[in-house]
Amino acid sequence: MFVYFSQLLDRPVVDQDKEEIGRVYDIVVKPGEIYPQSVSLIIRRGFPNRKYAVVAWPEISEVDTEELILKVTKSTINFREKHDNRDELTLRRDILDQQVIDSHSHKIIRVNDVHLLMVDHSLMVAHVDISTRGLIRRLGFEQPLDFLIGLFNKNASYLTKEHLIPWKYIHPLSINPSSMTIKVTVPHKQFSSIPAADLGEIFLDLNINHQIALFKSSDLITKARIFINIDFKTQRLLVEELLDKEVVEILNAIPSDEATDFLERLPKSHVERFLGLMESKLSKKLSQLLGYANDSAGGLMTTDYMVFRKDSTVELALKQIKERTFKVEPAQFVYIVDEANHLVGSTNFRRLILANPDDMLGKASFPKTHFVHLNSSVKEVAYLMEKYKYYTIAVVDDNNILQGIITVDDILSRLISIAWRRLKRIKVQL
Repeated sequence: MFVYFSQLLDRPVVDQDKEEIGRVYDIVVKPGEIYPQSVSLIIRRGFPNRKYAVVAWPEISEVDTEELILKVTKSTINFREKHDNRDELTLRRDILDQQVIDSHSHKIIRVNDVHLLMVDHSLMVAHVDISTRGLIRRLGFEQPLDFLIGLFNKNASYLTKEHLIPWKYIHPLSINPSSMTIKVTVPHKQFSSIPAADLGEIFLDLNINHQIALFKSSDLITKARIFINIDFKTQRLLVEELLDKEVVEILNAIPSDEATDFLERLPKSHVERFLGLMESKLSKKLSQLLGYANDSAGGLMTTDYMVFRKDSTVELALKQIKERTFKVEPAQFVYIVDEANHLVGSTNFRRLILANPDDMLGKASFPKTHFVHLNSSVKEVAYLMEKYKYYTIAVVDDNNILQGIITVDDILSRLISIAWRRLKRIKVQL
């Protein structure tokens, strides 16, 4: 049997002698389960001086939409001035009318009602209802409105279609006000399966308090995935809520081009402070990237790429690729250099997998490798990548020493930005 939480709210709670104790106020459920089971019932009585009592679920004898019957007498129930235990997960406070993450559809939704399954007098959270009808049900107008709509169209989608999402995809965003962290977080396995772009959209759909709380509660990898997929304004707001040490950890965890894009928009004093806290090698790398014009190949490139010496074997290259940890999804291109780091060739994962493991990398390389220079323009980079259908292109200095690579998403984002600026100028002229 299924029942909606709204159908239980404010229903009478009576003791074993059928004497009324109070009204249903909330239900505490056990978090961390695929379908959380009811743990206790919160009863409210009195007006305007309201008081609250908590009854363990095993003490409940019968549950229906008319009343809830307890196994104990009224005298054993202790009421208090308030009940606000933030360590609990409750349906009314933490789920109803709240923003939650739908990890299946990768979006933020608002819960209008909670769909419960009754099993042996216990309740299990089965679904959340995000429909308009769920909201109408909460307001107490479901029956009259159903009747009116049914008069005109018995097959109306409002009456026939349910908008229920299984609880296993739902993750509340209830905040602990003292620590400003999310109390119930998405399991890491499910969170990591959400594409980074969708994760960024989910994050931007939240209000600022939820954004800060979710960010602080996430592990470093998730923070990095979120950070590189949100706008600079939101990045800046987050940074203001973090310690300098935490900001540096994030900058260490994201690709160098993303870190550079963020740092170049900060005041010089902030940049110097963050660089001063980094490891000297990374600090030197970012300082070098910040020195290039942002509309040049040097300003677009990242220094996170895969490079091997030309005398390496295919087997060794594949082994190291498998063992390497990437900050983002790898570009699947491998660059080949000589002893002095001069660019001599390139290949990709597919050619490596099909090659003889004992061959030198040179045998698996493309016949010719095209590249750009540090001062090459955005147009030049885009032209070569489109002409040769490259997903990445190498960047070299005047001595043909490999400096970095530019990925297709970097060049696209820059071209889109340029196109928007031109469009705005045209609109102003018109």
